[in-house]
Order: sequence, then C-alpha cells, then structure tokens
Amino acid sequence: MQRDDQIGCFDPARAEFAICVLAVDRVVDLLTVSHAPERIDAYRDAMRRGDRFPPIAVVRVGRRFLIADGHKRFSAYQALGGDHIVVEVWPLRRWLRDQWGQLTRKTRQQASVVWRSRTDPRARREAIRLAHDTIGHWRRVGRSLRERFWRPGPDVAR
Repeated sequence: MQRDDQIGCFDPARAEFAICVLAVDRVVDLLTVSHAPERIDAYRDAMRRGDRFPPIAVVRVGRRFLIADGHKRFSAYQALGGDHIVVEVWPLRRWLRDQWGQLTRKTRQQASVVWRSRTDPRARREAIRLAHDTIGHWRRVGRSLRERFWRPGPDVAR
C-alpha cells in the first residue's frame, strides 16, 4: 500500500508538463550506477523529513516510462519502498531539447578547456579532470546498461 507521505515528496506544481502517478515497476532507469551515492542518501533523508522535490521526468516508450531526468531522486525514492510515484511525462521534443542542451554545454566546456590549456597550466589540469569525469560517466552508463540487459549464461561466472 502506498503511503501518502511518500507520494507527497514530489510536488506536481513544480512540473511543466502533464503529471501522473505510476507504479514504480513501470518506470525504467537505464542509469542505475550513480557517480554520487552520497547525494542519493541526502535525497532519501530529505524525503523522509518531508522535503518536496520536482517529479522525476519520464518519456513514454510503449507501456514503460524511461527516466529522462531525476535518476538520483528515483533511486532515493525506491530506497524508501514506495510502490507508486508521481512523474512528469515529457514529450519526445522536450527530451531531445534536454539532450541537445547537455551535449552543447559539455562540448563548449571541453572546447574551452582545451583552448585554454595551450597556455594555462591550470586549464591543463582541468582538461585532465574533465577527461576523467567524461570517461567515468561513460563507464557508469556501460555498467548500468550491462547490469540491466546482460544475463550471463550458466557457464559464465559473475
């Protein structure tokens, strides 16, 4: 049974698009490996205290809903054991705009740091850190997808 205080941690007034309440098992998180488990813990603690968050954003794919934004909030909420969740349903156009924005911001950031690194030793260190962050991000994406979709056969040890 869903507790109202659990659903209540998501504030529908903070959504831009249509909202709905879904069974948690209809929501698919393709990025289950986080780079910030401490933030997930902080969100979970805040939810327990009654803090309110924007609903997670999802994109509908058939009968499932893929998380577009709110992976950490979703993980925190799942840890509380809720069986239903308030979500904001983004149209595909909104999700594509979000993805394009992330791509352009990251590309500008990388181009800027590479340009500055020609003459600035601090920018060189920043470029190295950015490269490590980018590699770490794609490793987490790969691990998340592998955990979700790869099922070893009986002769493969995990």
